[in-house]
Amino acid sequence: MLGFSWFGCSGRDGKLAVTEPSAAVETVTVPSENAAQLVKLGANGAASSSTSGVPLASPSPSPSPSPSWSSLPVAVAVAVAAPTLVLPDDGPIRAIDMHVDTPWRVHFKGRSKTANEGPATPKKLRDGHYAAVVYPIYLPDYIHDDHPAISDADAVFATIDALVAAQDLLVPPTGEVPADKIAVFVSIEGAGAFADDITQIDRFIKRGAKLIGPVHAHDNRLAGAATGKSGGGLTELGKQFCERIYAAGGLVDVSHLSDAGFAELQPIAKKFGAPIVATHSNARAKKQHPRNLTDEQLRVIAETGGVAGLNLYRGFLGSDKLQAVVEMAMHMVNVAGVDHVGLGTDFEGGAATAALKDASRLPVLAKALQKAGMSDADVRKIFAKNVVRVLAWQPNR
Repeated sequence: MLGFSWFGCSGRDGKLAVTEPSAAVETVTVPSENAAQLVKLGANGAASSSTSGVPLASPSPSPSPSPSWSSLPVAVAVAVAAPTLVLPDDGPIRAIDMHVDTPWRVHFKGRSKTANEGPATPKKLRDGHYAAVVYPIYLPDYIHDDHPAISDADAVFATIDALVAAQDLLVPPTGEVPADKIAVFVSIEGAGAFADDITQIDRFIKRGAKLIGPVHAHDNRLAGAATGKSGGGLTELGKQFCERIYAAGGLVDVSHLSDAGFAELQPIAKKFGAPIVATHSNARAKKQHPRNLTDEQLRVIAETGGVAGLNLYRGFLGSDKLQAVVEMAMHMVNVAGVDHVGLGTDFEGGAATAALKDASRLPVLAKALQKAGMSDADVRKIFAKNVVRVLAWQPNR
């Protein structure tokens, strides 16, 4: 069994540290500025304490109470989190989903912060055995007469804070993630607003935003979009922005980036030893769409140690059938390798295939992959463990 922890807990020089915990469980420490004592649950449900990723023989005295959501200023609400994920090697297959657009629905579409409707409600996440979810700060290209602002990113981040605070199932930043809770990570989708001041991305990454997509559906001042008109790549400012992301400890998300931008990102990622991540993109060889990845791009992602997230949006699959999802996943695994495919369902962003219409249906996908010949261990990699690896990345300091 492997125990993982990062960001100053047991990693050396910010790198992933691997230890052998005594309990039959994989433990994962989430980015943190607070090295407070962590609590995690072993396979038998007993609590153990650690700051190194290794369960101890007996619990240490309880730490001082962590700040409540209501007492935390928005600017530090996520940054103080130090939750530990529990990923058993048996039992229900846990999922870490790299892209669920619930914040967009709440912030821009008026949905309740209880998120009690749609394909990714708390109950459906629980029924789908989610261990963690990535909520994007999505900045639509069209707001403010096609000029979204950095202040909009702050506002959506505040919405994510409020959304998590409103739900018992989602984990607030108290440092504990029991096995029956779901941890929340944050990304940015369509970061064109940061062209106004690229230095501002530093504080978002410091606060907890890990995956940063420079562009969304349309070209902007940072990059050409996969679905844009220019066909252009990263602008000079965009290249500086990507360098800044990596230097601050974030990762560039290429899911909406043009092919030219993908190619221009490669030497930048190599300079920092960073994995290239596509949070929610499929394979273009199986479904021709500029938002999907070429086989060569999938191989590059694998070479960098990155991950491509299997997207359940029917428009990126080529068919509305479960078999299309299985075939897409198997192709991505065959090209990139099983260590470089994850999940990025795009729930709430686009209509998922009927057989996997909501988060509660992910166990159906797990069983279908196993039926297609994939081992239980490999399914667990795709559902969560590969994403854990890339989220653990930090630049050498």
